Amino acid sequence: MLRKYFLIIGLISSVLVACNNFEVLPPEVEIMTNGNTYKVGDSVEFIFRGESDVITFYSGESGKEYRHRERTRLSEGNISINMETQVLYGSQSNNLRLFLSQDFNGSYTPEGIDAATWIDISDRLQWSTAASGAVGNRLVSPMANIQDLIDISKPLYFAYKYTGLASTTGAAQQRTWRIYEFNVYNTVQDDLLLVTNRANAGWRAVNYNGTEKGKWELTANSTMIYYNPESNLLPAEQWAITKALDPFAVNPDNGEAIKSYSDNMPKSYKYVFTKPGTYVVTFVFVNSNFKGYQEVVKEVTISIEE
Repeated sequence: MLRKYFLIIGLISSVLVACNNFEVLPPEVEIMTNGNTYKVGDSVEFIFRGESDVITFYSGESGKEYRHRERTRLSEGNISINMETQVLYGSQSNNLRLFLSQDFNGSYTPEGIDAATWIDISDRLQWSTAASGAVGNRLVSPMANIQDLIDISKPLYFAYKYTGLASTTGAAQQRTWRIYEFNVYNTVQDDLLLVTNRANAGWRAVNYNGTEKGKWELTANSTMIYYNPESNLLPAEQWAITKALDPFAVNPDNGEAIKSYSDNMPKSYKYVFTKPGTYVVTFVFVNSNFKGYQEVVKEVTISIEE
């Protein structure tokens, strides 16, 4: 009986020791480099001393900064746009304009358009031109800054407004317009961030005056959106409006997983920087199991010269 008692005690002790062996301790890892200043294109080696279950690397470059891992919206920036257009056939001039609104209510109807305030920004851009009946060249407009018109707290809509006049000759005079590119950017410090482009702007057409001919083609061609007047002889007003855009929304910065739980602990990690600058390189070391999670964050500042 005594022997059985000691056996039970021994089993309990073994279980307790085993459970204690699953305790999660913080990773103990040191980082060393051969220096803190390198040239563009150099292979920077980060040497590890210690152990960690998982390692995530943030280079400190734009989009890869640890400090921005939870950022989803910017508090600063400078909004600009550009586009590539082509006008074809017809003879009517100045019949396509670009507007922006920050109080459009999302109702893609004539009533929704009328209820909104639209700011004409056409003159900030360059547009394709063509003689009467001719095919104009494709024209890429330089970047146009519109930051002075933007309220950072409100969503932003863009709209192309096509105005076709009644024919004065009995022949088709309204022009075809093609928009190959439409880009919205936010410049933060020296980084140019794409907010949206033609393909992702969520265009929707509104037949404002109910004309039977003339329409925006928004999905028929993968390389452009375009207005097709369909040889219309009657007045036409047709809009193409984007979805609501938040120019200050951004994706959180991401790190690169350089060691998973099942990998052997690497002795070092090498990385090449392609632009000069000062980078705060961050390594996130993690130990974890079913009982818990421990994280240690370590930084190294690296200067990259031309």
